[in-house]
Amino acid sequence: MRIIRKYFWYLPAVVWMFVIFSFSGQTASVSSGISLKVTWKIVDIIRILRGGEGIDTDYLVEIMHPYVRKCAHMGEFGVLFVLLFLSFLASTVATRAMAAAIFVSFIYACLDEFHQTKVGGRAGMFTDVCVDMTGVLAAVMFVLIVYSFWQVSHERKMERRIAAERRRNRIDQGPAGRRRA
Repeated sequence: MRIIRKYFWYLPAVVWMFVIFSFSGQTASVSSGISLKVTWKIVDIIRILRGGEGIDTDYLVEIMHPYVRKCAHMGEFGVLFVLLFLSFLASTVATRAMAAAIFVSFIYACLDEFHQTKVGGRAGMFTDVCVDMTGVLAAVMFVLIVYSFWQVSHERKMERRIAAERRRNRIDQGPAGRRRA
């Protein structure tokens, strides 16, 4: 049962890898169409917030679309890193888990770009691997911040427990240093 629990943590990361693989398997027109819909939704929100006056939505979509696509790459691989980190953390210490998650994310980014060379209308580019790794770097920073807050909180909790235990021991021993009956 312990082995199942240990390897269960790998399941979300593997599922997410299949999601990335399926996105990469889409033709250029399908992939572009999906990101274009997201871009239009973002532009609609901007238009509503700005009151809709003086905004050339077509121009804004044209400007924002490449950035939306790159942010999607960064987001996909940022999530992958976090899932891999949690998977590896179930079986090793945090520093090794982080190094392994970064390494596997990099290898998968390279494989993802290679996979895209086999899909119609798509190209695998090293610059996209760099964009993917930028998402991983952002996720590393996020994990480090969350982990450090957790560490500080955990240490404070342990200090309070130790202080409470010391107080309890002093009360139990009484003023002469002997245990009370």
